[in-house]
Amino acid sequence: MRIRILSTLLFGLAALSQSSSLYANWYEATGQASIERGDLDSARRAAIEDALQRATLFAGAKLESQQQVVQGILQHHSVTLSTSAELRQVQLLSETHSQQQVFITLKAHILPMAKSCAANFRNPLLVTQVHLDARQDAIYGQLFELGEHSTRQLSRHLRDFGPGLALQVRDEPIAQSQLTANVADQFFAEGQQFILFATIQDLSLGAKTSKFWQSSQRERFFTLEVVLFDTYERRVRYQQEYRTSSFWPDQDNTTPSSHSVAFWRMPYGQKIDQVLRTVAQDIQEQTQCQPLLAQIRQVKQQHIQLGLGSSHGLKVGDQVNLIQVQRDPQQADLRRLLDSPVQLTITDITPEGAWAASPSQQLLNHIQPGDIVSFQSR
Repeated sequence: MRIRILSTLLFGLAALSQSSSLYANWYEATGQASIERGDLDSARRAAIEDALQRATLFAGAKLESQQQVVQGILQHHSVTLSTSAELRQVQLLSETHSQQQVFITLKAHILPMAKSCAANFRNPLLVTQVHLDARQDAIYGQLFELGEHSTRQLSRHLRDFGPGLALQVRDEPIAQSQLTANVADQFFAEGQQFILFATIQDLSLGAKTSKFWQSSQRERFFTLEVVLFDTYERRVRYQQEYRTSSFWPDQDNTTPSSHSVAFWRMPYGQKIDQVLRTVAQDIQEQTQCQPLLAQIRQVKQQHIQLGLGSSHGLKVGDQVNLIQVQRDPQQADLRRLLDSPVQLTITDITPEGAWAASPSQQLLNHIQPGDIVSFQSR
């Protein structure tokens, strides 16, 4: 079902429906937005949308924002809930202003209509450091550490908008070209099912945008390429280029460093942050319906040891499906995956590990370390 909320309804936070259901869930969330050029209404609308985005993501839903701009003027703004759920009612709890920021806390009444991809488990995601390819452009404003600082911002958004992700951030960069079949298998064996690569490709300056009576400003561009790599399937699962632009002062000595709050609050920093937030939402969408997989680390008679645990959403009693791996004796990177009829159940668990066994206590001698398991949805 698709529910469209027009901007006028967002401002009023009107109820979408007066009916209720005992089986519906209320989700509380806080959104924020910057007040630009004194435009409080636009900031309030953006903060409401931010809060709704957070609420719907944790409900297993997706919120889509659509804008129509003519000659730089926003003509129409709408938000669409596109999911197997229905947004019934929205209630404003509080609104506060601080340091040119608006904070909106609201409650959303979301009624599930059918089984969706709400995360039972948390897929492991390894976030590599954002690579700055446009180093020549970075001289304007001395943004040579923007890759590192963008990684931090992206990680924050992934934690906010990725309830189905078990996040690990790697400080040192990894080149996608290094991911041979054997290297991908090693990452998967270590519990990293997905790896996120990001490259800043453009920070160039464009034409002057200011009038003669205004402070000198130019347009500045930002381009980010994102690649999501699946270590189990050894392939790129998602690849996208994101582009934006905003104003940049001509006097570089007046611009703050990219590590500072001041940088991320200036128009250019806010546009970059919007891109990073969109990336986080897209990665959550790409991974939320993917099965959680793990490699068997050890076999002891009736028990197998796994490298995933309660931090990935696993619980004692979860059902486990077995996938046996047959490798070519001549080429180790070639493999054949065979579904096994053996059913296993998790018996013991820690934050980063688990043990599973057959309910019938049958011996598991035919299972080998390196075989793979998947988990049945609850």
